[in-house]
Amino acid sequence: EVNRVIPVLKEIKYNFKELIISIDTFRSIVAERTLDLGADIINDISAGNLDDNMLKIISDFKCPYIMMHMQGNPETMQKNPNYKDVLLDVYDFFENKIKYIRSQGIKHNKIIIDPGIGFGKNLKHNMNLISNISIFHSLGFPVLLGLSRKKFIKELSGKNDTKGRLGGTVSSSIFAVMQGVHILRTHDVKELIQSIKVFKNLIKI
Repeated sequence: EVNRVIPVLKEIKYNFKELIISIDTFRSIVAERTLDLGADIINDISAGNLDDNMLKIISDFKCPYIMMHMQGNPETMQKNPNYKDVLLDVYDFFENKIKYIRSQGIKHNKIIIDPGIGFGKNLKHNMNLISNISIFHSLGFPVLLGLSRKKFIKELSGKNDTKGRLGGTVSSSIFAVMQGVHILRTHDVKELIQSIKVFKNLIKI
């Protein structure tokens, strides 16, 4: 992973110095090496659960940390995911995890939470989280959602599914914006920015 990421990171930092770069990894060695070379944010799908040293690296570098909820691990997460109540279970996970990572020296203003749509969740779980996403604002941290091209779009659209799933990405993202979500992770950046700008102007009329 280091060998794949480092050359790309160096190239981007050399040619686009103004960009903010987020590294998606749950491995502390990757986080350490990339932060040392100028990466700005670490996005960890495991919230520190898959590498015991991750939180120390985040604390040492004092960088923003996106912690995501995932049931299980990447190999097992979609094998019959199960919750008592997905909304409350994920909320409780963040509440407990936030207390722990704060105790590890990570400051309040460096934490971003991601409920992890599609990571250890079936369609019902995903829809429950998206439709009630505003509950997470009460934790007091920016909320990030990764909705772009996700499987739930295919499951909802059925035979009308398209390869890029742009329509489903846009509609679910606008819904998220209406619920106060702060950050959207997307493949189609320009298209999503355009749709949100148009939407925000229309609701002013």
